[in-house]
Amino acid sequence: MVESNVDAPKLEEMRLYVYGRPLHPELFGVFLQHKLDLGRYQADIWLLGLGHLVCFHTPEQTVTELVVQASELYSSAGLIEKLPLEKKSDFRHCLDDRVFYIVSTQAETMSQAVFEQVHREMLRFAETRGLFMPFDQWAEGKGLAPFSFIDYEHRTRELSVFAYHAFPSQNLILRTQSVFSLEAISSEPRATAEPEEPDA
Repeated sequence: MVESNVDAPKLEEMRLYVYGRPLHPELFGVFLQHKLDLGRYQADIWLLGLGHLVCFHTPEQTVTELVVQASELYSSAGLIEKLPLEKKSDFRHCLDDRVFYIVSTQAETMSQAVFEQVHREMLRFAETRGLFMPFDQWAEGKGLAPFSFIDYEHRTRELSVFAYHAFPSQNLILRTQSVFSLEAISSEPRATAEPEEPDA
């Protein structure tokens, strides 16, 4: 459980780390997790408060995507990239022409009314898919609770991950879309089905 006296993170405190190695679960508070074994690759998906970790590994290579509050506790060993998340960004990396990775991030700030509607729709959407957890202890007064929702689609040689982290105090949704593949990726991450957003 998240301690009630610990403040919810702000977007400007969040970072996306990309590692070429696995990370130990002892470093994090893992609230929900899911393991995939597709034969050619394995993957671990962890929900970490208002963040997440995806570790994609084959017998030869590992790539780990980590979205968390920035901390000096995270080692630079095996670190490939570190990105802020306030602005839209794209990153791709290839490990020895064997594992291909691409990620797109976007932080979208909305009006209060639009955010509330999107928040409700995302809650309904997450009822039957992926990993979802609200954090009521971080809700301000009787306001909306922050949440994390991680959806994923797996194929024989590819894993797509779609993560959504809600920051009600900022009327903001952080979205990341990632593809981990055993083949070269020729396009940006594919969109997944999600509730349509109302016009602002």
